[in-house]
Amino acid sequence: MVELVVVSGVMIMLFLGIWYLGKFQDIQATTIQAARYAAWERVVHKPTAMSDATLQAQTRGRLFSWNTDPFKSTDGQNMSNGGKWATQNGMWLDHTGGGKLLGKPGDVTVSTTSSALPGGTFMNGALKAIKAVSAAGGLTGGTPLNTGGLYQSQVSVRLTDVSSLPAPLNDMKLTLNEKHAVATDSWDASGPKEVAMVTRNYSPAAIFEKINPLLRPLEVGLSLIEPSFKDLHLGQICPDVVPADRVGSGENLKVYSGSSPCY
Repeated sequence: MVELVVVSGVMIMLFLGIWYLGKFQDIQATTIQAARYAAWERVVHKPTAMSDATLQAQTRGRLFSWNTDPFKSTDGQNMSNGGKWATQNGMWLDHTGGGKLLGKPGDVTVSTTSSALPGGTFMNGALKAIKAVSAAGGLTGGTPLNTGGLYQSQVSVRLTDVSSLPAPLNDMKLTLNEKHAVATDSWDASGPKEVAMVTRNYSPAAIFEKINPLLRPLEVGLSLIEPSFKDLHLGQICPDVVPADRVGSGENLKVYSGSSPCY
């Protein structure tokens, strides 16, 4: 009987320990996913468009509030200042089923940073040269190229102590921390217009776009001598226009007339 009592106590502790390890690992898996989500969102949205506070509230609402609803722009708006969980994963409850291992949204914190891409002397020199050329965007009206490209996130999740567990398991003060980093290509663009605006900085002829109305009479006069001059539009950049000699047989394109998709 004594052996049974002693062994039973140990076995119960081991059972609860394995059970709670599974619960903690499930929360950690969500924390890893949250760090990835935050890093990617920071790549897409600059801090001026989406602050860390907004991103933090959305991360809480979308990844730590257990629901099957589609994502909405208002996700997490009630969690920005702590708030309460609307619903939560049953896996994240203690062994009694009544205590939450994540007590409140304020226990989940998200922060992001952005910096230049890591590299040696050559990389740093290349970035400085690109930045210097990109500064000419004020003359051509282009968009400066982002010489950064390393976006990092950190998500911390403070777990609630389970008071019903025996000491010292009832006062572990556990915090899960996960980081994620995304290295991006600054030349990537979301559409033809962004391609044109970034490329404009590196196209000296793009400066003629600002004085194109003044050159128009000259183009009309020259077109009397050479008709092709009427299709000359100095300074315009057309990302999606394919030269005729690059188009395969049977694929005819309309003649470029200076309209969209040119910028």
